[in-house]
Amino acid sequence: MSIVKKYLLNEVRLKILAIALAGALWLSMTYVGESKIALSVPVSFNALHRNLLIRETDTKDVLITVNGPLSLLKSLSAKDVKVLFDLSRVREGRHIMTIQKGDIVVPTGVKIEDVKPDYIVVEIDKIVEKRLRTIVKLDKKWIGVYDVSSWHPRYVEAEGPKELLEKRDYVETLPVDGDFSRQQEVLDIPLNTKSLEVKKMRPEAVRVILRRSEK
Repeated sequence: MSIVKKYLLNEVRLKILAIALAGALWLSMTYVGESKIALSVPVSFNALHRNLLIRETDTKDVLITVNGPLSLLKSLSAKDVKVLFDLSRVREGRHIMTIQKGDIVVPTGVKIEDVKPDYIVVEIDKIVEKRLRTIVKLDKKWIGVYDVSSWHPRYVEAEGPKELLEKRDYVETLPVDGDFSRQQEVLDIPLNTKSLEVKKMRPEAVRVILRRSEK
């Protein structure tokens, strides 16, 4: 074989080797090399006693920094990571709960590096039942046009946070409104439970009878 042919053959072999090495390096960086990312993950709770409820938390999400192979991190999203607190031993009151690595679930091969904040504040309240008086609230544009003739029931059973229900003895309906034209209107109007944060209301609406005002 001539010197020229040997030279060209060696050049080709070197080029093939260079490409192979470059490919191996790329694979190493992609599938073996490690990196880190930060994800905003919602906090969730379980095992809370049925007579208790969560009134408030100071944060709904925590920032978790994880590291691991790029092959895993490339497709990792917040839904693959869970921050889960076991509340089976928690009682009513204000609790400062440290976020431990054991509270965080990540895919195999991914490691937890940092959590911010590293604690959350949770307000737990007792669930109580209370009988509340119902009040019908007429939309202001119908005041003087229609009168509330009657409504039923006059009382409902509410189930919700002790702290809030202890301070309330009534619940209003949503504003009574509609396309009214008859002498008498009969409607089922939902109760406005938003401000009460109730867990249950029985029933959730009242039957209201309106009569056109004679004034």
